[in-house]
Amino acid sequence: MSELLSQAPSEPLKSASTPVYLTPAQVAGLLGVTAKTVLRWSLEDASMPAFRRGKVVRFERGRLLAWLSRQEPRSARRVTHGSRKDQVSAA
Repeated sequence: MSELLSQAPSEPLKSASTPVYLTPAQVAGLLGVTAKTVLRWSLEDASMPAFRRGKVVRFERGRLLAWLSRQEPRSARRVTHGSRKDQVSAA
């Protein structure tokens, strides 16, 4: 056992499967919004993949990108679901 420990690298190896975690500020930079907006979204939308440990919030890059690819753009949402004005006039 001591032989294995002595042969272990001094620094942990990063494998291809090691997840990359982003801060709210990094996510905000990718999306063109503020970090405060990202935090609000993560609280309001339970499907947004966020990890919380106390006051620390992180987003696993791969899961976040997959989640983003499933989101419907706002402009498409308006066209698909109609505007509030259209809904009121139809009633």
